[in-house]
Amino acid sequence: MTLSIPLTPKAEAALRQRAAAVGKDPVNVAAELLTRVLTRSAGLTQDRLEEICGKTSQQFRSSGMTEDQLGQELEDIKHTDRAILPAERRS
Repeated sequence: MTLSIPLTPKAEAALRQRAAAVGKDPVNVAAELLTRVLTRSAGLTQDRLEEICGKTSQQFRSSGMTEDQLGQELEDIKHTDRAILPAERRS
C-alpha cells in the first residue's frame, strides 16, 4: 500500500534526520515507524515493562498493584509535588 501523508516541516526534518542517522531512505523509515506503532500491543506487556524498568518492574509485579492503581498513585504524587514546588520557589 502506498500512502501520502502530509508532514509538518518539523516532522519532515526529524524524519530525514532519523533516516540519515541509520542510512536509510526517509520513506522506508516512515514505513518502519508506522508498522512498529500499528503492531505494538495495547498497553504494557510484561516483557516491555521489564525492558523499560528492570528491577522496578519486578517489584511492581510482586506488589500485586494493578496498572490503574499505579497510575493513580503517580497522579497523586504529581499533584502533591506541584503543590509543594511553587511554595519552595517562593522561599
